[in-house]
This record gives sequence, C-alpha cells and structure tokens, in this order.
Amino acid sequence: MEKINNVAVLIDAENVPSSSAKQIFDEASNYGNIVVKRIFADWSKAAVKGWKEEVNRFSMTAEQQFEVQPRKNTIDIALIIQALIILFEKDIDAFIIAAGDSDYTRLVRELRERDKTVIGMGGRSVNQNFVNAFNEFIYLDANAEVKPAAPAKGRKEKVQPAEKAQPAPSQEEILDNKRKSDLHNIIDRMIDNSGKAYYSQISSEMKQKYSDFVPKNFGCNSFKKLMEKLTPYLKKYSIGTDAAGTTMYLYRREQR
Repeated sequence: MEKINNVAVLIDAENVPSSSAKQIFDEASNYGNIVVKRIFADWSKAAVKGWKEEVNRFSMTAEQQFEVQPRKNTIDIALIIQALIILFEKDIDAFIIAAGDSDYTRLVRELRERDKTVIGMGGRSVNQNFVNAFNEFIYLDANAEVKPAAPAKGRKEKVQPAEKAQPAPSQEEILDNKRKSDLHNIIDRMIDNSGKAYYSQISSEMKQKYSDFVPKNFGCNSFKKLMEKLTPYLKKYSIGTDAAGTTMYLYRREQR
C-alpha cells in the first residue's frame, strides 16, 4: 500500500497484549507519520499492567475508562468516540485500530465511507468478518496472543459469533480451499482478458476479497515472495517478466 501522510493509532489494551507494542508501531510507521497514539483501558485492572511501560516507551496517550458495570463495552465506546473526534477535528489519512473485538466493525465502515484508509491489527483468532471490514489486516505475532481471562463470579462469558476463526497459515497449507478457488478464478479471468495476470493486479483483487491477504501475514516481505510460496497451488501457470525484468506476471502453461 502507498505511504500515507498522517496516521492515528488506536489500541484497545484489553484485547491486545503489551508484547505486541513494538510490532504495532513498526507496522504503523510504514503507512506514514504517526501523529496520534491513543491506548484505552481501565488502568485499575491488573490485566493491563504490562502496557504501562509501553505507554511511556512509545509516547502514547493513555485514556482511562473505568468499567462502571460488568459486561458493558465501556472501552469500545471510549475508543469509538475518540476515533470520531479525531476524524472530524484532525487531518488524518489513515486509522490503525489494534483490537480483537468485532464490536468495532461499524466504526471501520464509517471511517472507510469517509475515504479514510483503515488498517486492522490483532490475533489470528479474530472473527473473519471483522478482518474483511478493513483495507488491510495485519496479524500480530502468534506468540503474543491474548489469553482470555476467566469470567468474574456470576458473570457470563461473552459469546463470540459463530463465524470460524482464521487459522494460522502453515508451511504445508497456507490457503484454504475457498481462497485457492478465488485465486485461480482471478488469475484465469485476467489471462482470459489480456493473456497475462500481473502480480500487482492479483494482489489488489485478492485483497479486495480478503483484507488479510498481505505478504507479511504469510511470513513474506514482498508479494513476489508470497507468489513463490504459493507456487504449489499454481502449477498450471508459468511466470513471465517484462523486458526490464521488474514487472512479473503469470500465463498459462501450454498443454502438451
């Protein structure tokens, strides 16, 4: 994605582990100048104490929101309100929301409708519908996953939507059957139209369907490397390059 001018980073500290702080800001800096850094929590809770050191390290503004009543989404509401204030009061091009809660889906839609780029960050257990609401979604390191806290006495755990969680990609099987099918359909349509399926076009169209179709989510630092990793699924195609050797594309192998 092209570099963007001004970036706001909003973190739900109760859904994201403090061990992800460096990754969040390393990734955020790739999109432009970070002018807003806000982190939200009930700081009286022991569960978020690990974030306190990171708040100072990354010069974040810590927003305090006490949990007035159990099971009320007070942190979510506080983050959403601040996001809308930032939207209308500051010159921000992109919002980065680090959270694992699909309650933010409507916020993401509202920001995108106002022509803002919205990048999501969270664990691989995040609901896939939430993931696909973003322009891009970057998975935080698997070893930094938040372990759900045991519910307080007399308090029921929040039931998550029935949508299946996105499994972590493995070396043996990094795409599920639906994504394999969509990838082939996109490539075939491009080749039918022009004889070639350019890497940049494949990347763009797959990301429109799956916002987490980002090389770094598959352990790759470029789309070229990702395509190399997907080679076992692309046996009916050959790789071509332009005369300068910089633009890569696929074309169908000749049938023998």
